[in-house]
Amino acid sequence: MRSKKNVETTKLKKGETLKKEFDNYVEMATSAVDWTLFCSYQLKPNFSEGVHKIIQLPSMQIAYTDMSGGIMFDYVAPEECITFSVMKNISQKACIDQMKLETGMIIATDDKKRYNFMCSDRVELFDISLNKNTNPVLLKKLEKAIDKYYLDSDKKITLFITDLINKFSEIPALDSKTSLKIEAELTEVMLQLLHTQEAQIPYFTKSETIALEIKQKLFKHMDGRTNIKSLAKDYTISTKSLQNAFRSLFDITPNAFARLLKLNLVHHELIHSTSSDTSVQFIAQKWGFSHMGRFSKYYKELFSENPSHTLKTAIPKIDGIQIHCVERQEEML
Repeated sequence: MRSKKNVETTKLKKGETLKKEFDNYVEMATSAVDWTLFCSYQLKPNFSEGVHKIIQLPSMQIAYTDMSGGIMFDYVAPEECITFSVMKNISQKACIDQMKLETGMIIATDDKKRYNFMCSDRVELFDISLNKNTNPVLLKKLEKAIDKYYLDSDKKITLFITDLINKFSEIPALDSKTSLKIEAELTEVMLQLLHTQEAQIPYFTKSETIALEIKQKLFKHMDGRTNIKSLAKDYTISTKSLQNAFRSLFDITPNAFARLLKLNLVHHELIHSTSSDTSVQFIAQKWGFSHMGRFSKYYKELFSENPSHTLKTAIPKIDGIQIHCVERQEEML
């Protein structure tokens, strides 16, 4: 699973901290200490702008992420960790797999599973990754809550972690006594929440459940002949219901989502090709764009450059998409 990443992340020693602003995929993925990010799809022009602030403690990592949004990617949490994620601010729509995220939600995820994350706009969140060899009482409770959620209704956890990040994240190194004190205080605050709540199971309407399945199908099995109407028919759902469900979950229509995926796959091929090997028209048609004028307009709106310029770029960029990100690629006949 982890061998599939194409960017090596930063490593921190116990007590070290990091603050890293980023405005591209490579900087975003590199500064996500010990996290594995891959299969990144750009959904808006400023998709990977933001900041990471991280505190590395003896048995846990506190990470703050503020990103502009308009992105979808797969991720795996730090190895041998369970992660306790607090949603500080979800400005519009965001989902992690079968979880519709809202401000104040707290979710538990495991390092043994690959998750898909998608957000339509700005998100702020905290990730507390706990080593599985420590904090047995806390970890036992979190293990039962994997892929479920809690609510930080009074913002006690959010305010506590915000204070920690603001106070310690820009200190180059923390001494052992301070690190252990932070861990003990944070563990106590988390246990207090878990003692007063039962983990809740995410709820979706029937239409939203189908929309999640179709979204994953499109993400993993994209080809030039994808047709939303035929997918709706296959899943016995009306096109209007599917559109409403997509907007509810992702703030986007299924047709626009499919188009964005195709644009990303065209972009990926263009930055790894040369004009002597192929043409913009061939790659665009391969992924289902028959009208070159509309294609060029959509492409420039998303990537802020003409597709012909991308093809002529001499040095390929790392964009997070690799061969394994799309399991089936069928060209137009």
